[in-house]
Amino acid sequence: MFRSDRMGYYNLLMPREYAWEVLNELGDLGCLQFVDQNAHEAGFNRPYANYIKRCEDLEAKIQSIELEMQRFELNIQRCDDPKVFLYDLKTFLLSRTKAERTYFDDLETFIDERSVSIVDQVKNYDSLIENYNHLIEWRQVLLQTRSYIGDNEFRAQYVGEGANIEDNSLARGGIRFSYLAGVINREDSLRFKKILFRVTRGMAWTALLDISRPKPNNEGAAYFLEQSSTETKEKTVFLIVYQGGSFDMMKAKLNKICEAFGASKYGIPEDPQAFNKKLQDLEGEIREAQNVLNITQGVIKNMLDYFAQPRTQTIAYSLIEDIRLFLIKEKAIYHNLNTLKTQSVLYQGSCWCPMEISDKVRQAITELKRRKPEIGGCDFKEAPFPGHVAPPTHYRLNEFTAVFQQIVDTYGVPRYREINPALFNIATFPFLFGVMFGDIGHGGLLMAFGIYLCFWKESIEKDRKSMLSTLLPFRYLLLMQGFFAFYCGLIYNDFMAMPFNLFGSCYNGEGIHEGEPVPKIYDDCVYPLGI
Repeated sequence: MFRSDRMGYYNLLMPREYAWEVLNELGDLGCLQFVDQNAHEAGFNRPYANYIKRCEDLEAKIQSIELEMQRFELNIQRCDDPKVFLYDLKTFLLSRTKAERTYFDDLETFIDERSVSIVDQVKNYDSLIENYNHLIEWRQVLLQTRSYIGDNEFRAQYVGEGANIEDNSLARGGIRFSYLAGVINREDSLRFKKILFRVTRGMAWTALLDISRPKPNNEGAAYFLEQSSTETKEKTVFLIVYQGGSFDMMKAKLNKICEAFGASKYGIPEDPQAFNKKLQDLEGEIREAQNVLNITQGVIKNMLDYFAQPRTQTIAYSLIEDIRLFLIKEKAIYHNLNTLKTQSVLYQGSCWCPMEISDKVRQAITELKRRKPEIGGCDFKEAPFPGHVAPPTHYRLNEFTAVFQQIVDTYGVPRYREINPALFNIATFPFLFGVMFGDIGHGGLLMAFGIYLCFWKESIEKDRKSMLSTLLPFRYLLLMQGFFAFYCGLIYNDFMAMPFNLFGSCYNGEGIHEGEPVPKIYDDCVYPLGI
């Protein structure tokens, strides 16, 4: 890390029809940085812009499939080592009877077909959920309003026996009562009631009845299901009773308010017999809708489970992860192909490469020619440095040093072959943090957290929902910061911002009381640590 690697400037010549094969082979080495020969051209005018667009479209479809897999709680096994994926991919492509580059076309057809089927099934599933939720809401409206309307109590209390409630209304003589019932989001219920009171000037009676969730052990109790595009919200049943006919101005106002709040309105049968029959019918429709939902959910899970399984038994990661990594690799190849310059039937590219690895590049090209003799005219040779371009800075990093290099690069990337401050930053940055944050308690907690991230790294990586996965690249930094904060806390004798006298004092304060200007010092007293 003291100085960056020595870089060489190279020219790469290859036949145009085999350019993909050459870059696919060299890409496994991960040591070339191509100089854009077509910087003056817009991205959409370059020869492989269409291929990049196709890769991005497939990535979007893969991402939507991953979201559906998370929704249906299907686990996706990830691949943590790109080298393992590249080896498995090369083995798989060699086992096919077709050319390697045709796998992208076959994969595109496969993803398009599966994606259309999954989208259609999910849309059907969401529509079934919406219908199911409406049935649940209707049943809850009947259950919650039973004591007001379903058994004649409301009619007997307000308008007497023998009342007729056709068109959702109650009447006796010249007085007519109408009612409106439905379901609204619980968070909007109070605001809904206030607006009703203001608009009707207190001439309407409103009841709000919350729909309670069933207990976890109550399996027979149905509740709302969640759609893919929305979140499940708590619901409240409302019942509005007002004086007037079915077509008066009051009804029009109430309907507009319900529409503004997105409330669902439901009718209530006229007599108790019809009321009970409607409730029984809804129970049967809910059970039937639940069965259809279970069948549709099983079909979708079977379709998604194909992507959750590995391609073969020898592979430890899911097929969808395999496809995702392949698309990343494929798009990187086409991005670099767009930097090449056309020369008749050849492609010419200029690239930077560490001089220590240049022999591996030549060896890879030779091995490619041996496997595929039809590839001819491919050459990799050194060229003089261009005068207008500075060589790139390349450091060989690992999981420990990468985070400190990132801190230095935040302020500025060191110039080519310049002394790298990150080497010294490994020691100074966490120590100066400890000088600032020195505390036995706080530093110990931070050090314990860093130890946890280091030793439980694999389990945290497997849990993709864990928020700690974003801190894994900084685990060694946190560990060292915690260690130095703990160390400086011992020196400061601070524990949770409170003085903590660990080793006593070498001074005797009795001398001050005897008139001496300074306290007495015990002979041969040395602090074990600290001040």
